[in-house]
Order: sequence, then structure tokens, then C-alpha cells
Amino acid sequence: MADLVLANARLPDGRIADITIRDGRVFHIGSSDSVSGAERIDCRRKLCVPAATDMHVHMRDGTQKEKEDWKTGTESAVAGGVATVVDQPNAVPAIDTAEIFASRVSLAAEQACCRFAVNGSLNDTADIPSLVEAGVLAFGEMFAAPSSYGSALSPETIARVTKEAASFGKLITIHAEEVAPGAVHSLAEHAASRPASGETKTIALVNSLAPESAKLHYCHISSTESFSAMREGSTFEVAPHHLFLSYENARDAADTHMRMNPPLRTEAERKNLYAAFDKISAIASDHAPHTLSEKSADFASAPSGIPGVETMLPLLMNEVHAGRLTLSSVLEKTVTNPNRILGIESPALVKGARADFALYADSPVSISAENLHSKCGWTPYEGMQGLFPELTVVSGICAWKDGEFSRDGACFLRG
Repeated sequence: MADLVLANARLPDGRIADITIRDGRVFHIGSSDSVSGAERIDCRRKLCVPAATDMHVHMRDGTQKEKEDWKTGTESAVAGGVATVVDQPNAVPAIDTAEIFASRVSLAAEQACCRFAVNGSLNDTADIPSLVEAGVLAFGEMFAAPSSYGSALSPETIARVTKEAASFGKLITIHAEEVAPGAVHSLAEHAASRPASGETKTIALVNSLAPESAKLHYCHISSTESFSAMREGSTFEVAPHHLFLSYENARDAADTHMRMNPPLRTEAERKNLYAAFDKISAIASDHAPHTLSEKSADFASAPSGIPGVETMLPLLMNEVHAGRLTLSSVLEKTVTNPNRILGIESPALVKGARADFALYADSPVSISAENLHSKCGWTPYEGMQGLFPELTVVSGICAWKDGEFSRDGACFLRG
């Protein structure tokens, strides 16, 4: 017996079909006239696509639960068409022992409404073997430069921990920046203090320190300058804010809501990055929320980081709707490639595939923090256009439908 039928769905190839789901997997695509006993949802010929994997989120919680928690963070994810999130280990405390890792997983399991994994920290004291045994999916983001809740590692430590992580065959993700000392008081100063050239130099440094066997993935690349520095076989992600925002287009030259690491670049650099979309391995949100009160501090004191998991796909799908990006390229960089890089099964519209899907509205809307679900209560994309999903299915169960959330499809992805 089937569990769920998504009837009259428009598939990426343009066909109108019924998607029959059983036990969390696609059972049949075509007519469902003979199916009985299943929940049936009329998709009204709206676009149904595999739901995304966001391989770079900071779900906060614990000692930082005023910023975000697993409930609100994963509600944001599914409301934005994301079925799987990968939490970064620079939490407080850092995820550098099996005990802390287990506590983090338990905290997530109590609240999450999507599939989730938790990465292990690569810092001076990380117990890498015990983290592998405990079930980390990957290691990092490893900090080659300081950022919010992440201290820079020395070259000697980078060489040691990448060698040890590589010995277990685990993916190593890297935050590559070079940071000038001193306070910054504007978006332009922030960009100058963390230049694109430093990103490129740090990639080259890590390449020289990590063993050839290491599986390297570079996080939130902000400039096309860095593309040529990538080691053969390595992968990299770009965050939506570097595709859609620039410090030159900010409403205020010292707008703390536009402060993140790596920083926003010039409008010319943003356009170059967007034009190179097809060369990007993956798109990941770097969802890193802070409270409005924290962001209301003066620029020099305000923390870096913005929310983004709920708006990542809507921004990209709006570009598809407008004809500026192809649907196949967006699905490649938010579904196929992230899952391949992480080594996890990808959802697909074929029999037997994992049933994680998002059903998109016909028309975009203006993005407003009032309609988003992150606990932080703000968005840097206020007023921009986004094409949002009306329904998100996780493991064959409706995780987001008619404004309601379900945790029934959530699960921990053990590495």
C-alpha cells in the first residue's frame, strides 16, 4: 500500500504525472488511479523537484539558542525546500569529542523536522578517531583564518589534522581566508581586511599542507580569483549572498546585517561570480544567524553571519523563473552535487529513489522576515523576490504543508 500520492505534479522535464511514495521512497511515477488508502495531494500542475541538501549551516542552539535552535532552524530549512542540512562544528562548545558530538546529535534529534548530519571539528584538541567512530559525516569547516566562534589553526596543526582526517577517508571542509589585523568600521573596510587574494593564497597554503589523499572541499568561496587555486579533485561551494549581494549595493555603508565572513565583494566581483555559476560545485547557505540586538551594535563590534537556509532555494528558483538560470543547473548544485560530495544518497524522480521533494508556487513573492521562520527574525534579502515551495516532503512525509510542520520524516545521517 502507498503512503502518499503527489497527484498532477509537473516534473522537471515538463511531464504531468502522479508521484506515488511508499516507505519513504518513490514507488511509481505515472497514473495512480489504482492506488487506494494513501494520502493524496493535488499538486495542480505545479513544479515538483527533488528537495535540496544544504551542506553548510550553523544551527546554533545550546548556549546560543537565543540566535537559533534546531526546531526553528530546520523549520526554516523545510519551508525553503531543503530536506537535509549539515551542521558545522564551531558551536559552543566546539564539536571536538565523541561526547560533545553525541550531545549535539541528541539535541537535534529532539527537535529537527528534516534529515541532518553534524560535522566534527578540526582544531588543536579534536579527538578525530572517536569522532569518526561516533558518526561524523565530514570534518570542518576547518578555520585557516579566525571567524565567529572559530579560531585560526597554525600551518603545523593544519598539516597534522588533515593527515589524520584523511586517513579515515573523511571529507575535509575548509574556511579559507587571510585576515588583516585591526578593527573595521564599514562593509568596504571589512572586505579590504579579508581580501579575495587572501582567500586564494590560503587555498594554495592548505593544498600544500594537506596530503594528496585528502578529500578537500572549500567553503563559501567569494571570488572567481580562487577557482584556479583549487587542487585537482577538490570541490567548493558558493553562498547565495555572494551571488546576490555586494557591499556597493548595500543601503548603508556600515550595515551590520550585511556583515559576514568572507565579506561581500564589489558589484563587479559579484557579477563575475554569478556569470561563473556553471563552474561552481555546490551552493550552500552558510546559515549563521545572530540576534537583532547583536546586529544592532556598531559595525566594529557586530558579529559576522546572516540567516539564509530558508531563502537559498527561493532566490535561486526565482532566477530560474526569470530565465536567468536553468532548473537543471540549480538542481545540480543544490541536490546532486552536495549529496555526491558528502557521499549520501540523493533524492530523485525515479522508482526506488529517496522521496524528498519540494513543490513550488507558480509565482515569486517579496521576501519578508515576517514570513520566515528563523528565530533571529531578520533577513538580508528583505524586499527581494523569492519563489518559495508550498510543500516539502522529507523521507516520504509532508514536513511542510499549509503552514504546518512535521518531524516524522526527520533522521540523523550517520557518517
